[in-house]
Amino acid sequence: MESSPDDALPTELRLSLDWELWVVEQLLFSGKRDDLVNVLARQGVEPALAKARVLEILRSDGFARLRDRLSGATMAAKLQRLDEQLRVEQSLIVRRDVDPESFLAGHWIASRPVLLTEAAQSMVAVQRWSLRVLAERFGEVAVEVNVDRMAATRAAQTERGARQMPLAQLIALADEGPSNDAYIVSRNGLMSNPGLAALWDDLQPLPAVLEPPRRPRGVSMWLGPAGTVTPPHFDPHNVLLVQVQGRKRVRLGPRVDTRTQEHLDGFYLDGTLDDVFGDRVITCELSPGQALFVPVGWVHEVTALDPSITLSFLNFPWPNHFHWLGHAGSDDEARGGAPW
Repeated sequence: MESSPDDALPTELRLSLDWELWVVEQLLFSGKRDDLVNVLARQGVEPALAKARVLEILRSDGFARLRDRLSGATMAAKLQRLDEQLRVEQSLIVRRDVDPESFLAGHWIASRPVLLTEAAQSMVAVQRWSLRVLAERFGEVAVEVNVDRMAATRAAQTERGARQMPLAQLIALADEGPSNDAYIVSRNGLMSNPGLAALWDDLQPLPAVLEPPRRPRGVSMWLGPAGTVTPPHFDPHNVLLVQVQGRKRVRLGPRVDTRTQEHLDGFYLDGTLDDVFGDRVITCELSPGQALFVPVGWVHEVTALDPSITLSFLNFPWPNHFHWLGHAGSDDEARGGAPW
């Protein structure tokens, strides 16, 4: 590749203008960073240089401004596409359990939430896990804990702070009383932690609408004290939440569409559910052994009423990839990829 002058890197460490523009284009339209580096390496660029330059572009102020300008228009098109694929009935059905065929027609395709009161009652995790048991079995395992949540000035910043600590230390914090400042969240990959691999054996029998997960992905665990709040947000996939210990209050807003686009900050709602959706908000309470199906794109806010453990499953037997719905540049994170 040819090189060109630049203030940030020496001349000999630059990419040609065509390749620089190609990297920007791919990053804007959800190209995966590892894939970009591999393509550049196959074109003769040193892998370390390729990785450094892709990161430099991704972190630059100019790229951030361009991505923000693009995201509004692209999100409108994505929400229109989602509307065309899914038709929504704004209500919550409560059932003891549901067979896969009825679930597919009545909830998956219809994009309709359902609370299943007995679907996970016999799961080994529900029967055996508690914060105390996890502390006894895995207390010394180092985990990444989401911290400084209350310092966030925007909902989208809530899950960005992290600190390593033994699992027993987090569970001790949960015993101290309500708090929203220390929580295990899905992006921290607790269920993919090698030190907790034995927990996967307890994910059975599964609710009938799920298929066996393939470690290390497809299942996340949420663990923390009473008072933890996951701000209103939507996910680019369908999710089944299974409550293991404690109770959680889940408030659901209608699926995001072009009318609510102006209230979005990435995957998060920039405002309260009540301000945006008014009397269309649905509230339910999850107890141990109960499962809640949250369809793709539905805005939801989750509050722990007690010290709690929750599992979220993505391993349905039907295609569950709506990652194109994410804002520009979000594809790696939406797929569960760890940031560099």
